Amino acid sequence: MNLQYISKLICGLLIGITFASCQKMDRPAMNIIPDDTARINGPLQLYLPFEDDLTDSAQYNKASEAGTFSFIEGPKGKAFKGTANSYLQYPLPQRLADAGSFTISFWMNTAKHTGGAQGIFVLPNTGDFWGNVFAIVEGNDSPTDNSMLLKFTFMGNWIEFNGNNGLSRLPDMYGKWKHLTFTYDGTTSVFAAYLDGVKLDLPQNVSNRTKNNAPLGALKFANPSRFVIGGFQQHIGISGARDSWMLSYTGALDQFRVFTRALSPQEVNNLYTGR
Repeated sequence: MNLQYISKLICGLLIGITFASCQKMDRPAMNIIPDDTARINGPLQLYLPFEDDLTDSAQYNKASEAGTFSFIEGPKGKAFKGTANSYLQYPLPQRLADAGSFTISFWMNTAKHTGGAQGIFVLPNTGDFWGNVFAIVEGNDSPTDNSMLLKFTFMGNWIEFNGNNGLSRLPDMYGKWKHLTFTYDGTTSVFAAYLDGVKLDLPQNVSNRTKNNAPLGALKFANPSRFVIGGFQQHIGISGARDSWMLSYTGALDQFRVFTRALSPQEVNNLYTGR
């Protein structure tokens, strides 16, 4: 092979490499941007998986915490475990104030307590003593009764699982993981509750919500500011000082979700079975 041929071959290779490099440089760089609009406007506005972390995986918000807490094994990965002096607060999810409808779903595992009521969560209302939406667990000092007196309230609508008015106490709730879901559909004014993925049979005066003898309709939460896990709104200084009966939640929570629509029974069951 003569030197002239080798020189031509090398030149050709160099030109090819240069051309190829130029072509690569002419291509626009990939710029992968998360669809923040879809996330902010989507129905899932708060999602707390508690995987050794307090971050809200729906809106990427960080919690402000108080007191001591820990992470334990949950139904899916890790879970949050509260104490008598702990609670969390999150910035208000973007679309929650004017949601109209909601689904609140979570796993809980708690022991019996005596005395006052433990606050599981609350969407505060700075102009109201109770808040917009909350759930509390009343004390149980019975050595044999494992049922739970739980109260769920939204916009002044009290749903008390206390054994009266057709609402039984929630059965076999202590010392094990139980899945709870509460939904309200603003288009039908229907409230529903689920235990371990199964819709509870509620009397019509509980499921069909009214105001002034008319359907309650779409909700608009008043003066919302934060979202509190494991306490009352008074724990963060809203509506005065905390009363002595207002206790932090000492149990565990996992897979805590808040949606701005009412999930269907199948969707709720999927949250339960999919853990």
